[in-house]
Amino acid sequence: MQRSVQAWAQSLVGDETPYARAFENLILALIAVSVVSVAFEATEDLPRWAAEAFRISEIVIVAVFSFEYLMRIIAAPKKLAFIFSFAGLVDLVSIAPFYLAGFDVRYIRVLRVLRVLRVLKVQRRTLEKAVAERTRELAERNLALLQAQKQITAELDVARALQIAILPSTFPANAGCDGAARMIPATTMGGDFYDFIELPDKRIGLVMADVSGKGVPAAFFMAVARTNLRELAVHHLDPSDCLTCTNEILCTQNPMDLFVTVFYCVFDPASGVLRYANGGHNPPCVRRTDGSIEMLNDAGGLVLGAIPGAKYADQMVQLRHGDRLVLYTDGITEAFNAAQEAYGMPRLIAEIQAHGNGAAAALVERICHSVADFAGAAAQSDDITLAVLAWHAPGGK
Repeated sequence: MQRSVQAWAQSLVGDETPYARAFENLILALIAVSVVSVAFEATEDLPRWAAEAFRISEIVIVAVFSFEYLMRIIAAPKKLAFIFSFAGLVDLVSIAPFYLAGFDVRYIRVLRVLRVLRVLKVQRRTLEKAVAERTRELAERNLALLQAQKQITAELDVARALQIAILPSTFPANAGCDGAARMIPATTMGGDFYDFIELPDKRIGLVMADVSGKGVPAAFFMAVARTNLRELAVHHLDPSDCLTCTNEILCTQNPMDLFVTVFYCVFDPASGVLRYANGGHNPPCVRRTDGSIEMLNDAGGLVLGAIPGAKYADQMVQLRHGDRLVLYTDGITEAFNAAQEAYGMPRLIAEIQAHGNGAAAALVERICHSVADFAGAAAQSDDITLAVLAWHAPGGK
């Protein structure tokens, strides 16, 4: 029985329960009424009915305070320690004046306002508990967001691996030809792509392309553009026809209004003739065996995916034994270092001139290494894509 009474008292004045909070609010209200009544009782010529009302309110207030004081003693694990504590003495002072007959103790009752300190302390604990609860909820939500972010990152890593995997890792086997390429995305997924396409009569199609934008949207549009161009290349052997048809299809499969620049060429290893069409892409360059550089600056057409009905023109260049064709995206020439200086065409041409006599893969590696050294610790601002074709004419002519 004693334990049940103590537990009930604890739930009323000790625990953080709805009953305890309601009781605390009642005490705060009675403290305010008590202090106000002291002020009015000091008024001269107070009406009799008002004096009677203040007397009754005092009885009610003292009864409630006495009840609370008793409950706190019952709920306290160490009762004497509570009685002689600051909070216990304040509680006692708040009710003692009522029982001191014969003394003018109206102003002593003002000391009841000290009880606000203890009530506010309890309210502070309630507030701290609420803050702790909200902090815990935020921590749980942050953990959920972190886990979701990890899942998204893992899925994007898989998507990046799949994106790179669809690009050819080797050049088509063909006597006299040597080719290599590399694509380095600026973000988890890139919008650049290259391709080597085996065509009839042992001809080889080479593609270098750059989708507008970055990230997942550019990567999806890259996949759409590459798939359509690869399929159409087999049926449209003229580069201009291939780009024209690809553009028409992309214009109907482009809900986000993206576009792609494309340089597409068809190389005949038997004759060394390179026929090409340019859809708004950076002009590639040919390194001749004497080290000179020839830019394929012939007039190009519009980017693909932007305007239906765009037309593209075929161009032709004759490669000679030992020449190198270098295709690239602007992620190379527009790579920036910490001083916001661009890598630029002069540096790219210098690398091609200095290291263009070796294998295609060696030149790709050398250029990528040069760009990385130039950029240093600066963040990569765009996808970097590069392809090299080296031709060795039959008979070395």
